[in-house]
Amino acid sequence: MDVCDVLVLATLILTSAAAQENDNCATPDSKQGQCIDLKKCPVLISLLTMTRPLSPEVIDFLRSSQCGFKGNSPLVCCPMSTPSTSGPAAAVEEPVDVSNDPKLVLLPLNICGPVSGNKIFNGKKTALFQYPWMALIGYNRVTSVSNTRVFRCGGSVINEKYVLTAAHCIKDLPSSLKLASVRLGEHDLDTDIDCMDEDGEEVCADPYVEFDVEDSFPHPAYSLTHLQNDVGLIRIKGTANFRSDSIKPICLPLGADQTRNLDGQNVIVSGWGTTEKGVSSSVLLEVELPVMRQDQCAEVYSRSSASYRRPIRITSSQMCAGGVNAQDSCDGDSGGPLIFKGEVNLRPRYVQYGIVSFGPRSCGVRGFPGVYTKVAFYVDWILSVMRP
Repeated sequence: MDVCDVLVLATLILTSAAAQENDNCATPDSKQGQCIDLKKCPVLISLLTMTRPLSPEVIDFLRSSQCGFKGNSPLVCCPMSTPSTSGPAAAVEEPVDVSNDPKLVLLPLNICGPVSGNKIFNGKKTALFQYPWMALIGYNRVTSVSNTRVFRCGGSVINEKYVLTAAHCIKDLPSSLKLASVRLGEHDLDTDIDCMDEDGEEVCADPYVEFDVEDSFPHPAYSLTHLQNDVGLIRIKGTANFRSDSIKPICLPLGADQTRNLDGQNVIVSGWGTTEKGVSSSVLLEVELPVMRQDQCAEVYSRSSASYRRPIRITSSQMCAGGVNAQDSCDGDSGGPLIFKGEVNLRPRYVQYGIVSFGPRSCGVRGFPGVYTKVAFYVDWILSVMRP
């Protein structure tokens, strides 16, 4: 970080705070931190240098990180870090325990993540009501000849007002796309009313519901260049109705689930994304993928290849799954959930451990896993953003 960068950041910090150097503090996204000279904080240095020009969200985050001055040098609340011993992926921290967060009341823990008795049929297709937290993110696509609604990302319902998705689904969008809506309760895009045969009897779901977007919140430290902190929230206009079997929230990792090790376990990713035939599926699909150890994944992405043309640093706030030939999440699955059975209120529930972030240029490449934002590292940020 050169003198010019220091001066740029210093101009963002307007007033002095009362904290002293090395005092404990809380970062703007509610992580534990230490008040130190900004030149000694690699997190803020990387945030400053990797995102030019600085976005309003980054500027607000940097300003909110101020905790004091030492002489003329600004002090910032820098997240506490723990060094990594697992190869190329340098761990930066452990998830913040949110067990005592007062905003946990905003999460419907009594009904989240229901484990359906319905079975998967016809290969990768899912059953009706199997994953009722699935959301489709809609965009207005404006061209010189038309203005149409398209679905380019997925997400997951976490309460009656908020959908969890990837930051890249709501920020730095192509100029022709504008975030517009969230569709809940969908299963088959080709039918207005979704039905299936169950033991000789036709069972139908309620019609899907489409909500306008009230607000969107990409993580302030998201970097398109470095593909870090790829998490965001969408607040919908209106309220999701959880009395419908077609719409239920997913559980977030809390307590022991925040530090659960899923290496080698098969997790589930679902979405309407691009299939192996190169077209989006009209029916919600799912695939089981093995979780790859972080050090192995970091080694894969640390070198350029035909699958991904530049080295990418994998951190402890990311997880990797897949690397199985012809099985993967793909383009249109971005923002969708990676889930595994956990336990909430002493009952088995599906818990969302990951968010589809990025992967190799061709989906389903053997030895090249997809990369997912590790939700456990962002539950504290998610709760800090949510409001009733």
